[in-house]
Amino acid sequence: MEIDTSPGDLPIPLPEFSASFPLPFRVLFLIGLAILLWAVNLHVLSLLGLDVSWALDIRDGDDTVFDDAPHQPSHVPSQFLYGPVYKLFIGYTAWCVAGYTLFRAICGDDTDSMERWRGLVGVICVIPFVATLAPIRGLGYRERRALRHALVRCFNPPARDPIFFCDVILADILTSFAKVLGDLLVSANQIVFGGISHGRQVPHGATKWLVLGMVCLPYVIRFRQCMVEFYHSGWKSMRPFANACKYASAFPVIFLSAVQKNVVTEVAAAKGMSVAELSATGRWFGEHRLFRLWLLAVVVNSLFSFYWDVQKDWGLTLLQLDTWTPSRGEYAPTHARSLSQPQGLWARFTSGHQLSPLPTPGGYDSRSNSPTRQTTHWGLRPTLLLPDPAVYYLFTVLDFVLRLTWSLELSSHLHVISDIESGVFLLEALELVRRWMWVFIRVEWETVRMGEMTRFRAPGHVERTAVLWDDKDAQRED
Repeated sequence: MEIDTSPGDLPIPLPEFSASFPLPFRVLFLIGLAILLWAVNLHVLSLLGLDVSWALDIRDGDDTVFDDAPHQPSHVPSQFLYGPVYKLFIGYTAWCVAGYTLFRAICGDDTDSMERWRGLVGVICVIPFVATLAPIRGLGYRERRALRHALVRCFNPPARDPIFFCDVILADILTSFAKVLGDLLVSANQIVFGGISHGRQVPHGATKWLVLGMVCLPYVIRFRQCMVEFYHSGWKSMRPFANACKYASAFPVIFLSAVQKNVVTEVAAAKGMSVAELSATGRWFGEHRLFRLWLLAVVVNSLFSFYWDVQKDWGLTLLQLDTWTPSRGEYAPTHARSLSQPQGLWARFTSGHQLSPLPTPGGYDSRSNSPTRQTTHWGLRPTLLLPDPAVYYLFTVLDFVLRLTWSLELSSHLHVISDIESGVFLLEALELVRRWMWVFIRVEWETVRMGEMTRFRAPGHVERTAVLWDDKDAQRED
């Protein structure tokens, strides 16, 4: 679980880092990093030959969120997706770097000057958000418009409408931004009330609960999406329900971590020490039942999420018990299992949903309309679209490690990393990198599944789709 502590609860604030890189600019940096990583996702997947616009169902259409017309608009060519995102990243980066440079030139390392000029930081932060949310034409207009429509669907999905795959991807990316969203609210509080050079100060009163709500919000969105899918299944498919339980398992971690500061205070009082002295020793872990409950919640959420990443979101068989039992020979290259036959105890719980809706021995290439090669690699699946199978193993290992970054908080010899704000900032950036890796295989697996469904789809079949782009807008911009 990536949420090891709520924003503002670090026991050892370091003004030096905050003075040189204030929290609002860190939030802007992480947003820019996410834009860049998304552009790289689109670019690399397109270079690998995957039709990303087809997998994400990105189409040209009129200026509506949903399209019920019987004649669906055409898909946007994948090679036209990443270029505008790169341009958006360049424009966003230029604005943020110019603003940061101006702020540093005026204030330097003088914290008093930073407090006086915190209004400038507010302007630097507000302009990108206004440009994103307001229907203002200009750089990246279509992409910003698509984001607005997707956010509307994510925050308020009608129960009668389907949950689109592109909205699932966006909501999952937002879960990786959970701590960043909390930092965003803390930054706004610092800009309005002061303390911009003091790092993550613990908010008081209602603001503390608002920060907690911001951290929970992405998980609430995904939980609701899963329940809508459960409703559409007639309350029969256990897969969306199990997925909803996965996101719900994040809430105990968030709420128990939010009260860790009270635990530190209680343990310090029992030992006759100050909070700073106790935190410096790093030896209070496990001495309070609340911490042990938090640790249990972290383990459950982290392992549950890792299992779902590999088994469900990526369609791999690395975590199936039968994969690790060579005597049964079910993973042997000459006896590749059909993806339609889930194995193991967990598969019984989710047997209402197949790993691949219409499995085929070879798979399907969405661009060439031809079968793909069948893999014979241990623990993977019959159809792989990424060129090197080692990527799947590498990403699985990295996903496991980054899912367990909370362990830094448990190692006293690593407190020099985890208890300073630069360490927390690094963990937030690493979580975005983990999500970037996750998107690659998630979209690739969806392409495999959709290719297999297309082969068996009835002629003239029409689906509802999320209309993200408007070709009339493209003509206006050209």
